[in-house]
Amino acid sequence: MQNLGFSLLELLITVCISAILAAIGIEYWKEQQLQNELASTTKQLAYFIYEVQIKASTKNENYIIHQFTSPWCIAITRDEKPASCSEGVLYFMKPDNSVEISELSNNKDALILGRRNLAQTMSFQLRNKIGTSRVFVSLLGRIRFCAENSYIVGLPPC
Repeated sequence: MQNLGFSLLELLITVCISAILAAIGIEYWKEQQLQNELASTTKQLAYFIYEVQIKASTKNENYIIHQFTSPWCIAITRDEKPASCSEGVLYFMKPDNSVEISELSNNKDALILGRRNLAQTMSFQLRNKIGTSRVFVSLLGRIRFCAENSYIVGLPPC
């Protein structure tokens, strides 16, 4: 007589192998998600600073970049620091992800000059569990971003 089914041992081995592969896949997926969050937040911040630079240049105005820490956000004003982020001319709120801003050079304030399309040299450091990235603004207003200590898809190494 022919046996047409699976034995209990074969079924248990198949379930165990599937569980091991699923656990490995979930860990890799979480790591990829953290890398994507860091890369997208870094690019969003760089594009926001570029938008501020364009606005300063077209309106011939000087803007000051202010950093707030909890929850972190960046506000742009023409003169003094506002009480909250939403009171600025433009503002960048922290996206709903794991990325934190850990450092802004120049004591939490920086200047973008609209008349000559220049900027005060500054850098922002962003980090999460997977690594760190930086957004640099040079004196001539060039904006660059890079990954500091790990390989992150979409970000060049520093």
